Amino acid sequence: MQASLAQITQIKVFADLETTDQLNLQPYTVVKPYGKGEIIFHESDSLPAKLYAVASGVIKVSKTATTGKETILRNLGTREIFAAPALLGNGISPATVTAESDCEILTVEQDALLTAIQQKPDIPLRMLVVFNNRIQQLHETVHGLVSERAIIRFSTSEISSIFRYYIGNRNNSKR
Repeated sequence: MQASLAQITQIKVFADLETTDQLNLQPYTVVKPYGKGEIIFHESDSLPAKLYAVASGVIKVSKTATTGKETILRNLGTREIFAAPALLGNGISPATVTAESDCEILTVEQDALLTAIQQKPDIPLRMLVVFNNRIQQLHETVHGLVSERAIIRFSTSEISSIFRYYIGNRNNSKR
């Protein structure tokens, strides 16, 4: 189903475009519904060259380790774009995307988006803002994990020192 003008307008990177620019994109859009829990795509899937956006609902972006442990990278709601590798990278999904609620995913064909970008350079600037925010979030997450590991190492080191001190004093008191 083709996206409505209202659906196109609510996507962050298209929100401030003139109506005529949004109408020019409309024929190159598709909106597909997904039910809660439905997989939108799996990690390592080959993706068509399109811009993906959440038209309604919430999605979960996650990776699963070989041990089976799932790591949730982020949840994204209405207005958010995702799956940048489909548009700008190697076309391989770096993560699994699942519908966390009933949702609709809007896609825009790459060629139509590139034409719009040539006419409206603020579109890629808005995309860069989104990607920059995600890189900053990732940096904070990694920093938090590294700091947490340092605290755990420090605590383990302290416990070892206390244990050695206790055992040393206990052995000395028995003499």
